[in-house]
Amino acid sequence: MARIVILSVPAYGHLNPILPIAKELVRRGHDVIVFNEARFAPLITDTGASFVAYPPALTLDDFARVLKDGDLVAWFHLLLQSTGPLLRFVSRTLTKNRPDLILFDGVAIWGELAASNLHVPSISISTAFAFEATKQIGSLREVWRIVVSFLWYFPGLVVAWHRMVWGGMRTPPWRMPLMPRQGSLLTLMLTSKSVHPATRLVDNPRFAFIGCSIEPLTRHEQFDFSRLDGRPLLYISLGTLHHGNTEFFRTCIAAFSDFDGQVLVSVGRGTDLAPFASAPDNFIFAEAVPQLAILERAQVFVTHAGLNSVHESLWNSVPMVAVPQQFEQLHNAQSLVAAGAGVLIDSETWGHPVSVTQLRDAVRDVIGNHDRYAAAARTLGKSLRDGGGYLAAVERIESYFDPHSGSVQPHRAKSTTAAQG
Repeated sequence: MARIVILSVPAYGHLNPILPIAKELVRRGHDVIVFNEARFAPLITDTGASFVAYPPALTLDDFARVLKDGDLVAWFHLLLQSTGPLLRFVSRTLTKNRPDLILFDGVAIWGELAASNLHVPSISISTAFAFEATKQIGSLREVWRIVVSFLWYFPGLVVAWHRMVWGGMRTPPWRMPLMPRQGSLLTLMLTSKSVHPATRLVDNPRFAFIGCSIEPLTRHEQFDFSRLDGRPLLYISLGTLHHGNTEFFRTCIAAFSDFDGQVLVSVGRGTDLAPFASAPDNFIFAEAVPQLAILERAQVFVTHAGLNSVHESLWNSVPMVAVPQQFEQLHNAQSLVAAGAGVLIDSETWGHPVSVTQLRDAVRDVIGNHDRYAAAARTLGKSLRDGGGYLAAVERIESYFDPHSGSVQPHRAKSTTAAQG
């Protein structure tokens, strides 16, 4: 069997879809080693994979800080800034025991470069939409923000580029699109063409769309389900990075204090629950919940529209009220709204707090037209299921292995990469 290294990134939204792939590769007898920040070790080792901790060049806190503001250039600067030291560490570590294959998260630039430096075949795993600027930057206002941010970060980008060279970069990552970075063999897109925005990139033969990578047994969140009494459930969450938005959650209390059902609010790990102690009796507040299991019971999902949350809602045919906090989430939300699976409130993307009236009216719209919204969500969810998920991902990965030697043979699966799920 093969020795496979997975270079992931320290964010739950990126790691959660990769864990089922790692677990299935282990189950099939492969030697799997996953690199990430130390705090993610329990999630990773629970799959049966080995774990290696990155040096402190990139952390979950870094991701949260940058993505909360939704500044694309700041996010890219963070990735470039981290790539030099992570590339140096990964290359030095893997030179001692070279793997047969490197899998890397589509934003892990150091994964693409390490595979190139070590002459190891690679497959990219994208947990986000492919980024095509001409299609996905939707307004002059957004363009202006990016230009101003680029000018602000330009000196830092130059320094980060030099750090990448010092870290051992031999071949610059010029290949487009900007994200995801592509593997030498294949790029696995953990979405479907029906959900992905319409761009020419969806027809790229080097991209394989395999739907959602979902396996509930890789999730560790706990919840006392006896607290749910069977009434209609409104579920609210801004994901794992946008915790601490107390103002938004207070607006939710004002908007849904008279909701004819229960309101479950996941406020994010590390958020103090004390400010919500006096919420109406129909509210339940928790730091984190098992989202997949909650969505099986939810009528409507008020979400920040992170792609994992969008996928998991569609998977369960739950229509959404999207309240994106930054531009990537805005584009995710626009995709689901265009397909009729929910409604969008974009005010927080532009720095304006959502109002009580906006929230209440949006949820009433979805509930009043629930059959229509749910039918659209069900159609998109089916496209995500039909892709095959983590099992299809592992089949694609194993299609490159020589069954006798266990080594990777790039020519073996060339004919399959054009057939996308």
